[in-house]
Amino acid sequence: MEEYAYIEILVEDKSGGILVEQVMDKYVKDKQGITYRIHSFKGIGKIPLKTKRVSQIKSKRLLTDLPMYLKGMDSFLKNMPGKKAIFVILDSDDEDCAEMKRSLMQMYQELGIEIQVFFCIAIEEMEAWLLGDSDALLTAYPMAKRQFLQKYIQDSIVGTWEYLADIVYKGGLQALKRNASSYYEIGMFKCECARNIGVLLDIRKNASPSFNYFIGKLDTFYESGI
Repeated sequence: MEEYAYIEILVEDKSGGILVEQVMDKYVKDKQGITYRIHSFKGIGKIPLKTKRVSQIKSKRLLTDLPMYLKGMDSFLKNMPGKKAIFVILDSDDEDCAEMKRSLMQMYQELGIEIQVFFCIAIEEMEAWLLGDSDALLTAYPMAKRQFLQKYIQDSIVGTWEYLADIVYKGGLQALKRNASSYYEIGMFKCECARNIGVLLDIRKNASPSFNYFIGKLDTFYESGI
């Protein structure tokens, strides 16, 4: 009998959801019996100070709603056959990654839930995962500034999204800001980059350590028993 595996994936914004969908489509292509669903939030928010009494009011911010969402999914998935897990993917931004992971694990333990949860933190932003595959980036954007790309240090704290925009957008970040009439248009360009580069990623040949951590945890879950 084929083993069934289900993954619920939580990401903090629309462009992140697009990128993760591209990655997951590639990941499950040669896997049997694995399905997934991605839930995109509208920003990161903050972990509530009190997690034992979970609020039922949705803020649509990932960390703010996370205790409520994890409790709900734990109850929902409890009776589902096969193995299942939740992956929480978020940017570290200017936070200390180790401290962020510690806070997330503390929240998870306080909730007292049974569902397996993997916390995957992109350093500094998920655009680092796009910068981790230069071949995919240059195929998607042949006119990209190669010298900028070559200088990039993987998972470095440089303002990752802004660095990517300087590489792929004609005239760089400042030109994008001048040409975009609103933050919404900038967000749409972020989604375009996630889609155009993401579809070309080689998920087994990415130079970003945080991307490889995510793939490694997927492998750990998929290869584990129920």
